[in-house]
Order: sequence, then C-alpha cells, then structure tokens
Amino acid sequence: MNSIHLKDVDMNLLVALDVLLTVGSVSEAARQVGLSQSAMSHTLGRLREVFGDELLVRSGRQMVPTERAQELAGPLKEALEALQVAVSPPERFDPASSARVFRLATNDYAQFVVLPPLIERLEREAPGVDLRVRELGGSSPVERLATGALDLVLTLGLPEHVPQTLYRKDLFQLDLVSVVRQGHPGVGKTLDLETYCKLSHILVSPRGDDEGVVDMTLAEHGRSRRVAVVVPHFMVAPHLVAATDYVLTTSRSVAESFASFLPLRIFDPPVELERGTVSMAWHPRTHRSGAHKWLRRTIEEVAVAQGLRR
Repeated sequence: MNSIHLKDVDMNLLVALDVLLTVGSVSEAARQVGLSQSAMSHTLGRLREVFGDELLVRSGRQMVPTERAQELAGPLKEALEALQVAVSPPERFDPASSARVFRLATNDYAQFVVLPPLIERLEREAPGVDLRVRELGGSSPVERLATGALDLVLTLGLPEHVPQTLYRKDLFQLDLVSVVRQGHPGVGKTLDLETYCKLSHILVSPRGDDEGVVDMTLAEHGRSRRVAVVVPHFMVAPHLVAATDYVLTTSRSVAESFASFLPLRIFDPPVELERGTVSMAWHPRTHRSGAHKWLRRTIEEVAVAQGLRR
C-alpha cells in the first residue's frame, strides 16, 4: 500500500503487531493476546496486507523483523502507550500532594466570608494548591469558564442570575440588616419603615445597577427610597455609613464584622426582603473532574463550618 489511513486499520491489528514485534514469535504472541496460533497467523497475514511488507520473516527457527517492521516498532509502541493513558480512568485527585492552580472569580463579599477559612483549610490539607482570585465583574462568566480562564465562580444574587448553561450549587443566603452610624440624628431606638424611606441610602451594586432588592420590595408596598450613593464593593460601604447620615442594607456578617471597630448600629430591616443567595457555578467541562469536585466540596464544607449555610 502506498498510503494507510488510520480509520481503515483495525486497532486490534496494531495491538497484535506490537506484541509480535516484541516477542518475535507467532505462538508466544498468540498466548499473550489470548488467540489461537492459527488465529494469530491469520492476523499476521492481514498485517502483511495492510503494510505491504512481510514484517516478520523466518530465519532458521526464529522469526526476525524486516527493516519496515524495525521502523514501525518504536513509534507503534509509543503510540499505543499514549493511547492507553488517554483512555484510562483519571488518577484519583490527592490534595495533599497536588500542585494544582485553581482560578476563582467572585465579588468582595464572597471573598470576605469564604476566602479566609478556605485558605486556612488549603494551607492545612493542600499546601501545594494555589488560588488565583479574580473580580467577577458585571459580565457573564460563561465564556471564561468554557475556555479554562476560570475554574469556578462564586456568585451573589438571586438563583436566576446564574445562566442555565452552567451547573450551580447554592451555598448560603444572606441574612440582611440595615446599618446607620451611632448618633444618627434621624434614627431612634428602632428603625421604622417611614424613617427608613426618608433616609438617604447607600446601594452596593457589583453589576452597576441603580436599583436593588430593597427598591423592588418597597415598590411592592407602594413606597420608594432615595439612593444617594452606589458603590461596586461591599467592603467600602460600612466606612461610608460611619462617616455620614446614610443608611446601608447589607449582610449581617459584613455589618457585625465592621461594627466591631466602626461606630455602627445594626437594625432588622423594617420590611421583609428577599434574601440573595451565594452560589457556586461551574462549566459542564469540569463537572466530573476529580480535582474540581474536591474544590467544590471543600468550599461547601467551609461554608457549613462557618455557619453560613441556611
């Protein structure tokens, strides 16, 4: 034959040829492959037709490879070994010995509540695993997950904000509170709805929206508020509250943490608000990966251990 196309070659023939060239014996090759000697002789005949070469020729009581067979032997063995690796099940992921790099995208709130205990866990159980944390931003992460630029995203919002093309696992919901500065002249012992609506508000909006869940809820009650300041990050907002007469509605974990060193007062919101959800989202291409399963399971366990899951 002048040209051989792989699609026209029975893979079993190549496996048999590798054994034949290794042992140099039809009977021994038949034994190792599990065929009868006559069947192996027939296989050798088919191989001679495919390659247009005798491949093995008798020399006394032995069979020796032809020049063409010698050219084939090395590349064929390497190719079959590589194919065996490709079709074998992946090795079990061992976090203790892994030097893997994971790329996460999230906002500053999820970084604030999840990253410290997660990194502590990695340092203890997976010291060679590195994290690269990116800003989630306002754009869809689907393309970055599909290309491998990201391995996982931690999203904050309502479940429908996660595209249906991704897998999603809800971790915990936000327990929302309202925060004002100590000594605020317009707020007494309680924060009622009338006062709440009269105050100027700070809105944290990573997506850059000018309205949030508070505005939607107030509208359902025929009320509205003035949003005086919109910021993209959760961590700056408590500092703004401490220096102004504005009010902020945020997660209890953020409020309580900042109230430990800033002059802040915390109230339950005067109206029941829909609670945002922190979720993990990932692409189908990594859904069955042992390493990615471990990462997702670890983050979920961290959330549970921190008492975040509700």
